[in-house]
Amino acid sequence: SKRKVNIAVVLPLNPFWSFSIPRVKPAIDIAIETLNNNTKIISNMDISVRYADSNCNAAMGINEAFNFYLHKHVDVYFGPCCDYAAAPIARQIPFWDLPMVTAGAMAGDFGRMKKSVYPLLTRVGTNFNSLAQCIVDILDNFNWHKVKLLYQHKGLDYIVGKYCHLAAEAIHIGIGTSGKNIKQDYFKFE
Repeated sequence: SKRKVNIAVVLPLNPFWSFSIPRVKPAIDIAIETLNNNTKIISNMDISVRYADSNCNAAMGINEAFNFYLHKHVDVYFGPCCDYAAAPIARQIPFWDLPMVTAGAMAGDFGRMKKSVYPLLTRVGTNFNSLAQCIVDILDNFNWHKVKLLYQHKGLDYIVGKYCHLAAEAIHIGIGTSGKNIKQDYFKFE
C-alpha cells in the first residue's frame, strides 16, 4: 500500500499577493505530476495537496493550520509567505512535530531565533538576514562607519505587509550585532 503524504498549503487566496494560491497552485500541480510520473524519485507514496486561505493574516493563518492539524490532513505545511501569518504557525509546529517550508517569512527574527523559536521552519527564498549581512559586508569592505537608514513603514506592502519595516529592522539589528564599529541612525517616512 502507498504511504499517504499530506501537504497543507496555507497561502492567501487573493491574487493581489505575489504568493497567492492562484499563482502558486500551477507550480505545485506540475511538481506533484512530475513526482508521480517518476518512480525513481518517489515510490509507494500518494501525495495529497490541500489549500487554505491565510488571507495574509495571523489569525486566519493559524486557524487554517489548526484545522489541517485537527483533521489529520497535514504532514508538511507549505507557506504562509506573509510574515505575520507565518509567525504563529512556525511557533506552533514544534509542538506538533511538523515541518513548514516557505518562500516567505523574510523577517530577521525567523533567522535569528531559528533554533529557539522556529526550529522546524525552512525558508527557501530570500530573507532579510542575508540582506543585512550583505550590507554589513559592503560597509566593512569600503571601511564606512556611518549609516542613515531611510524607510517607509508600510512601503512595498503589496509584496508583504510592512515589507520595508521588516527589512529596515533586520538591517538595523544586523548592523548592531555585527561587532563592527558602525554608527547608525534611521528615519521613518510616514
